Amino acid sequence: MWTDSMRLAVAEHPLATRWILAGPGALIAALLFMAAMPVWLPAGEAGINNIVYPVVLAPLFWAVAFIYACLEENLFRGAAVGGLAIAAQGAIVTFALVIG
Repeated sequence: MWTDSMRLAVAEHPLATRWILAGPGALIAALLFMAAMPVWLPAGEAGINNIVYPVVLAPLFWAVAFIYACLEENLFRGAAVGGLAIAAQGAIVTFALVIG
């Protein structure tokens, strides 16, 4: 299965996997989080909360993704969690751009 080959690739290259998860992976996850947040965050009374909160919370999400990638002992699980976060936020952004 493809999960076995992914698990083997992660096990053979732990430093590269951790670098990709903590570097570009965390950055992409944070940017997609910031882009998707106006879709699922209510606008608020003034109508600007859905713009301000993503800008303020994106660095916090990046820090959480970075620290998680650095501290996770099971790299396959870390890659799966990071990939799931990227895929979910990317799907929200794609849905908002195509449908909405």
